[in-house]
Amino acid sequence: MFKKILVAADGSDHAKVAVDTAADLAQQSGAELHVVHVPEVQMTAIAVGASAVEVPVNEEETERAAQEVLTAAKAQADEAGAKVTSSELRHGDPALAILDRAKEVGADLLVMGRRGRGPLQGLLLGSVSQKLSAHADSAVLTVK
Repeated sequence: MFKKILVAADGSDHAKVAVDTAADLAQQSGAELHVVHVPEVQMTAIAVGASAVEVPVNEEETERAAQEVLTAAKAQADEAGAKVTSSELRHGDPALAILDRAKEVGADLLVMGRRGRGPLQGLLLGSVSQKLSAHADSAVLTVK
């Protein structure tokens, strides 16, 4: 069956189900389980007269929150009985970062939630799960 499973976690309810599913599959098949989290950093714009001023996010706070998501996903997989081989925080475009990590670990299955915490533009430009399904070299399982 599967030898190496990569699960993408973003802290959403759908991602939590994906972690449980990936952990169950890894446990049943004796596969390695790898966890990845790619935070989607967003800017806030404030209207000032006729223009807008971008207010950058606090990088330290973003990093802390991202580490919490990753730690929680690993703990959740451990509680489900799967041994997590690696857990990694990545930055950049979520779909590309997940695909890169999948290639690095040699994943033959990607597991992720169908709808995460992506921005509204995900509805218009395509979600991360849609991009992974279209471009992954391995099987992709999306869970709701």
